Amino acid sequence: MFSVNDLGNKRVGVIKGTTAEAYASNFGGDSAKMQLQSFSTLSEMVEALEQGSLDAALSDDVPAKVVASKDPSIQILDESFMEESYAGVVAKENLGLLDSVNLALIQLRAMGVYDSIFASYVGGNKKYRVKQESVKGPVLKVATCAKFPPFVFYDDKKQMMGIDVEIIRYVAKHLERPVEIIDMDFENIIGAVRDGKVDLGFSALSVSEERRQIINFTDYYATSRIIVVVRSGQEKSFFSRIKEMLFGY
Repeated sequence: MFSVNDLGNKRVGVIKGTTAEAYASNFGGDSAKMQLQSFSTLSEMVEALEQGSLDAALSDDVPAKVVASKDPSIQILDESFMEESYAGVVAKENLGLLDSVNLALIQLRAMGVYDSIFASYVGGNKKYRVKQESVKGPVLKVATCAKFPPFVFYDDKKQMMGIDVEIIRYVAKHLERPVEIIDMDFENIIGAVRDGKVDLGFSALSVSEERRQIINFTDYYATSRIIVVVRSGQEKSFFSRIKEMLFGY
């Protein structure tokens, strides 16, 4: 398998509830449809690929690059499946909050804070963290899914971390509100925001016209590619396998 066009009629993994799943379901028409298999996490999907139950997997490029850098048994094709933008989500009727969050995101980019955050989590040496201040007021409830490193994940101390976590904290700081970050399944985030169970959703959510019908997107804060991951033909080292058994990564 050497190109996106080779995906027709192949067993292809996708993350449940992502735009990759939606776009892949329409790929190839009736004669070259992919045999899609949905997974809850990237790690589960990569494991299925390694074991040979998938021919390829579709993923956002940054999380996939993090995994591929540690796993010689998989590789990323040069050709993208598609490109997309990431944004937060706000309920349709909550226009005041949408404007306030957008102002925070403009400030985040203009002051170079996003670049510092990104460098901290993707191959950089900086350790930038948004400081939380003690403030009073209504709690800002934000939904995310902590299964997509480096955007949202748990570290070895079971603390939630990631690019989106820092952005959420920055937005809360800008709004001068205490924040509660709620971990939930990815496919439930937009519904929770729409139904008023939470105020915002930030979890590497891709902007799409289908989603725009039920939710408002903030200004985008990052761009990404959906890429194709395949087996490389190499094996993991003995040390890597032992590390996975002991520490889970």
